[in-house]
Amino acid sequence: MAILRIVIVVRLRARIEELGLDLNTGRAAERIYAAMYLTFAATIGLFGALGLLLCSVEYHMVVAALIVGYGAGVAASISLRPRIGVPAIALGVTPAILCALGLADAAHLLLAAVLTALLLGGIHSMLARYRDTVEMIEMRQLLGSLARRDPLTGLANRFVLTEALAKAAADGATDGIVLHYIDLDRFKPVNDDYGHLIGDHLLQAVAGRLQQLVRSGDIAVRLGGDEFAVLQTQSAHPNDADVLARRMVSATAEPFSIDGRDISIGASIGSASGRVHGADLAALLAAADIELYKVKKSRHASHAQVGEGADQSTIGRSSPSSRAQSTAMA
Repeated sequence: MAILRIVIVVRLRARIEELGLDLNTGRAAERIYAAMYLTFAATIGLFGALGLLLCSVEYHMVVAALIVGYGAGVAASISLRPRIGVPAIALGVTPAILCALGLADAAHLLLAAVLTALLLGGIHSMLARYRDTVEMIEMRQLLGSLARRDPLTGLANRFVLTEALAKAAADGATDGIVLHYIDLDRFKPVNDDYGHLIGDHLLQAVAGRLQQLVRSGDIAVRLGGDEFAVLQTQSAHPNDADVLARRMVSATAEPFSIDGRDISIGASIGSASGRVHGADLAALLAAADIELYKVKKSRHASHAQVGEGADQSTIGRSSPSSRAQSTAMA
């Protein structure tokens, strides 16, 4: 039986190396391994029961040692798979317990008590180790997620942006990326007039709108403060970037309802193409920032021509034609 287990394990490993360990292959391999493991456990249980029933008393100690060793091995080796380990230890130990109880003399009743303690202790140990491992994995995943996410808005952070650009460069997809640098207009007065808590809620609302606009594969990022970025990873046509930028300007120009208040802001966007500036984050941000500055300078000049007395609350709710002036492409 042990030789058969070794053969099956070797063949499973060869199959996994050949096919790769995807989810379906892994589940199929686990089912085969579980069937083999439980069959071996049942064999041990049957051997232990027959050993107590058929062998003379002097050999019962050997049978008990075999069962104890097997139970300890199960608890130690397969505790991270309790769906296999718990039935296995039960199949391996329970028949001997029942036989010892059936013999009913003091020595065998004591043996039954010891084996029962082994069975219950092994099950408890496996379940406890499994829970601890799951908690540890979940904690690692949480810490990994926090390291890649902005804690306020839940958007990706600079690390994710840098990672995505590095992947684009490695895949030779630099020409298809566009970085949009987004700076919110009139955000500081919101903090000054309503407080930072309202400002935080506003940033979360902006993040939500940006996240709704990006396509699968694109990345919305909070850079810090009231500055955001959106990375387009598959910009196939020259006007793709302009279309997205206009949509983001329009989305942020719509009033936000924050804690019962209607707040109007806006956004200025500068964009930089990987085709021109490569996949270096610093270079893309610098190029996009230059375009962003041009946008703001152009708007300030336009406002100066209209007059210094223009109502700031109406400027953010501009017409579509003037919103289009809030974007630029490098």
